[in-house]
Amino acid sequence: MPRRAENSDSEKDSRNGEMEISTIEKVTIEKKVSRKARTMNCFKLLLAIFNIIFILVGIALLAVGIWTAVSKLYVSNVIGDTLFSAASYLLIAVGFVVICISILGLLAVLKENKRWLKIYFGLLIFGFLILIVAAILAIVFKGEVESVMVNSMRKSLIDSYGSDKVITDSWDKLQTELECCALSRKSLGSYALFNFPYKDGLNPKNDNELEHQDSWPIYKRTEFYARQLKIGDGDRKYVPPSCCVVDKKTKDYKSLKHCQFFSTGPPSNFESTFTNDYLLYQGCYDKAKELVLGQSDIIVALGFVFAFLMVAGMVVTFFLLRSLNDEAEDEVKRRREPDNL
Repeated sequence: MPRRAENSDSEKDSRNGEMEISTIEKVTIEKKVSRKARTMNCFKLLLAIFNIIFILVGIALLAVGIWTAVSKLYVSNVIGDTLFSAASYLLIAVGFVVICISILGLLAVLKENKRWLKIYFGLLIFGFLILIVAAILAIVFKGEVESVMVNSMRKSLIDSYGSDKVITDSWDKLQTELECCALSRKSLGSYALFNFPYKDGLNPKNDNELEHQDSWPIYKRTEFYARQLKIGDGDRKYVPPSCCVVDKKTKDYKSLKHCQFFSTGPPSNFESTFTNDYLLYQGCYDKAKELVLGQSDIIVALGFVFAFLMVAGMVVTFFLLRSLNDEAEDEVKRRREPDNL
């Protein structure tokens, strides 16, 4: 009897020990599961915040792109380069893509759908590549500006102003909005560039007029001036209205007559040193270049910043997918345990 009692006590102690070990293991597993759940929730929260921010950013990109395409597209016609308009459309495309990707990311996070998260991850890589291409395109564009913009603007003005309505309207809009006239107050290149006469068959009368070939005299080489030759000399217009000063109070030109024809100064007389207070003196090249380079800088900055953020989004998505896979594996193991069979 004593032996049976001892054996019974021994078996009870053994069962109690196994139960204690089993309880400890369960508690350990529960803590591990709880820790994984907290980690996964953290990744979900980070990814949700990331996508909400990106939706707002995408809306901003879309707005900037549409605004540029609608209100500044004339710049492409003036500078003779489609890269400026391409950059505007690229902003629209990137904004739209970012919004779509972010919405998909939010839905994937809320539903904890691994397939959607994988698609989202792939789209992030695609968006990353688009942004890098956009940034590279903008950098290339900046390099082109200095070398081709002057000649392109000069060519579009001389060859098309007064004969091509699109180019004419674009130049007028540029000069009105930027408050400038022609290319530059001083010539931006060799005088050999102007080795052909004005539309009236004459050449610059003096060194002062020759020095200003990229300014008001450039209009004497356009179809606009060719039409003015049919008008009497006293009524002839040497520059278009868009080269004239606007009164900011009345929103009207101060004096078109004085601006377009001034017998004792520019734009009709370069022998005198009198100043024409009704004529715009600053050229459009520097202002247009500033506008174009500013657009390019925005795209470069956005491209690299958002590319970095997308990399961060890819990292968070990767860890969230990993957490979901671990959770699925733990669930399979739990179901295979003897207690759950």
